[in-house]
Amino acid sequence: MNYLFYSLGLQNKLIYSTKNTIKEIDLRSGSISVLLANLGSDIYSLDCDYTNGYIYFPRHNLDVISRFRYPADKPYTVNNVTTAAQPISLVIDPLYENVYWTELYTGKICRCNLKGLDKACILQDDRLYAITLDHRNRWLYYSTFGTTRKIRRVRLNGSEKQTIIDSVEVTGLGIDAYKNRSYWMEYQKGDLESSDLNGANAIKVVSTNKTRTNIGINVYGSKIYCSSGNQILKVTVSPITMAEVIHTDTTGINSVLFHDGKNKRIGKKG
Repeated sequence: MNYLFYSLGLQNKLIYSTKNTIKEIDLRSGSISVLLANLGSDIYSLDCDYTNGYIYFPRHNLDVISRFRYPADKPYTVNNVTTAAQPISLVIDPLYENVYWTELYTGKICRCNLKGLDKACILQDDRLYAITLDHRNRWLYYSTFGTTRKIRRVRLNGSEKQTIIDSVEVTGLGIDAYKNRSYWMEYQKGDLESSDLNGANAIKVVSTNKTRTNIGINVYGSKIYCSSGNQILKVTVSPITMAEVIHTDTTGINSVLFHDGKNKRIGKKG
């Protein structure tokens, strides 16, 4: 099998969403820019198609998956990719050029290609929230958010469903493929937690000291960027765990995405 790898470059931009708005932080200068406003929806997830230069996001209240070219000259323009039933979280599979998303109330994980074609539902479960992709091992990880509170994983066709972590209310998921760890935001307790990819050796990484406000998470090497209320935290887990507030906004932050312009696909389909 051929895998997908990313090169780790210097810090660049952090994209994040508040209600109806997507913003950008230049992590070197600290400057804040509004990329898109008046989106008509809460935005709970962001992911990047580096190959073609687009950021994708679900517009939960408008029943649609959208994208915009990034980076690009202003003004940024939104294009709708496909319809969805109150999509809450999404992830890009750049190897096979698909986007996967969770529908909170239908309990479905759906997929289409990056242009919105070949749409299919691959799985139905309890109410769903977060989703992420283990690129190396080709697993989708997702959280149930209904009568059950679990982290589960399935193959990209919906087969081999496994429960990884039980009794957790998870609103954000991320994978460190290099160290074979998963990370998640526990909504009720406000903790950033982690385990091996199979669910073993689960630990609390850090407490945000806030409850029911922690949603977004993006793992980039040994650094985890996560939202906590109206703040963005950078948590460094190697060699020792450290957490710092890198931005405080005027309103609640729902999703975060670290964007490094040096990231690129160097693997290929196998």
